Amino acid sequence: MKGRENAVYRFGLFLLVPSERMLLYDGKPVPLAGKALDLLVALVSQSGHLMTKDELLRRVWPGLVVEEVNLSVNISAIRKALADSPDAADWIETVPRQGYRFKAPVEVDDIATLNPSQLRSVATAEPPSPTKAKRASRQPVWLAFGALALALAVTFGWLAFGGRATPYAAVAVLPFTADTPANAPLAEGIAEDAINTLTRVADLHVAPRASAFRFRGADPLEAGRRLNAPAVVTGSLARNGERLILQVELVDVTRAAQVWASRYEVALAELPQLHGRMMEDLARSLRLRSIAGSETKRLAQDPTRNGDAYQAYLQGRFLWNQRSEPALRRAIEHFRRAINLDPSFALAYAALADTYTTLGYLSHDAPAATFPVARPYAMKAIELDPSLSQAYASLAYIRFYFDWDWAGAGEAFRQAIELNPNDPVAYQWHAVYLLAVGRPDDAMHEIRTAQRLDPLSLAINTDVAFHHYYNGRYSEAIAQLESVLGMKSDFGLAHLWLARSYLEVGRLDQSLAATANAEAATPEWPVLVAARGYTLGLMGRTDEARAVLDEMEQLSRRRFVTAYGVALVYAGLGDKNQALDWLDKAFAERSHWLVWLRLDPRWKTLRGDHRFSELVERMKYPG
Repeated sequence: MKGRENAVYRFGLFLLVPSERMLLYDGKPVPLAGKALDLLVALVSQSGHLMTKDELLRRVWPGLVVEEVNLSVNISAIRKALADSPDAADWIETVPRQGYRFKAPVEVDDIATLNPSQLRSVATAEPPSPTKAKRASRQPVWLAFGALALALAVTFGWLAFGGRATPYAAVAVLPFTADTPANAPLAEGIAEDAINTLTRVADLHVAPRASAFRFRGADPLEAGRRLNAPAVVTGSLARNGERLILQVELVDVTRAAQVWASRYEVALAELPQLHGRMMEDLARSLRLRSIAGSETKRLAQDPTRNGDAYQAYLQGRFLWNQRSEPALRRAIEHFRRAINLDPSFALAYAALADTYTTLGYLSHDAPAATFPVARPYAMKAIELDPSLSQAYASLAYIRFYFDWDWAGAGEAFRQAIELNPNDPVAYQWHAVYLLAVGRPDDAMHEIRTAQRLDPLSLAINTDVAFHHYYNGRYSEAIAQLESVLGMKSDFGLAHLWLARSYLEVGRLDQSLAATANAEAATPEWPVLVAARGYTLGLMGRTDEARAVLDEMEQLSRRRFVTAYGVALVYAGLGDKNQALDWLDKAFAERSHWLVWLRLDPRWKTLRGDHRFSELVERMKYPG
């Protein structure tokens, strides 16, 4: 059956008028948004014939690469819209692994044949209840163009508010898809920027990136349920020469319906403005009551006016999120390019600060080669945008781990949280700081807040165990880490802290096995090599532990190896003098691991030595 430009389709008590973007049931408008309506038109126009998934994707999303889950979401919305009819249950047939078929008898007319004299009033009609639908008898529906327009306004007015009297309490932005791997950084970066922007809305919970991006390619309805988000944003990006095409959709999880969709096409140079337009439209669609017109404009403001700078920034963030050493070094190049192209780009300065602190924290580079380099970038970001919480968090990180400026770090963490109280990472870092300065109860409260904001975060859930560990609750730490590994069995940090927890309960063989699992994920990481050497020393496998010292010496010729780790291996071997000598060297290199000196249980054999007490005094812990 071939559809025509002015065709209208009748099936059961429904009338589908594609040219007017309208579906009516017994003369009354049925809410069906955007792509769901397009999908229904495609199926009805080919009634009785199988339409493959590829055919439907090409017809409903022309020129875009989108996930198949978009079909299932919109098919669900159609079935719900048709549910008023007692015969509708079998109208849409799912052909497994193939596609869909519309099976209801369909009559086709031309819109010009509609009789104005038999016009029914649809402008004020209420959507029918299922009870009324069952009692309704079939009647001809004659519509004129003007009435169609009025009904269209009613239908879309209802949809503009998603049929809801209240705004969404939470939203999840899933990673946007791209037509090619080369465009993946742009697609993911746009989604990540949307997350970062929405977190600035005080009364809206936004699923953090770490959790939302775990649902790459997932059904939006399932993702929304798992993330406890009644609204889910999906998107797809395609590039055609120097032009970008972005399709963004908002799915209501409770109603299993697409409630908003928009297609943006811009020149590549206009990429920053695309972010602003999308955020303004999305804020309106989410009906964020706390955002007045001026506030919407502030949230939707362009991060930079330079399209090339924004592309470089998004490429850098894409690499930064991978956290591997090579990716971090490449990210620096992209952030530097962004700053060269736009010296007033605050987000790029904050990102550059983040990258250097990450290189330092992960011991890829010496602390003196990273934290002091990061500081001016964080300060510049704050100078350019005093409302940028990420920059204050980076500054706090530097003051905490490198300056050992306890008061200054605490103040910067408080500023970061005040500016963005929805950022779980700020609470996570603040919790670590509070633990180090001797406020374990406050620290646990903060990490629990971070966990509440991002309950699926592997890093935050691992840090809950980290807090148990430093409070001597090793059994609780082990239970928590086993739960994390149940979420992701190869998560390296969980294996690292599980190994350390096993040590403190005397399960040395299991500790060594957990360390090996962590090293499989991150080979030649000096932190793990040192942990292995320490454990071997405790087990009495002296020759193997000393071989680890040789391994670390060889490794230091290629990369930075912290003296704190070498000291640990000597402590495992029971060589107190060498352990203390290397701890003294750790002070000279300004090792950030020293913030844990008084809490780290692996130094238990040194605590009675006056030299160790003097080292602890040098940290000048508050209180």
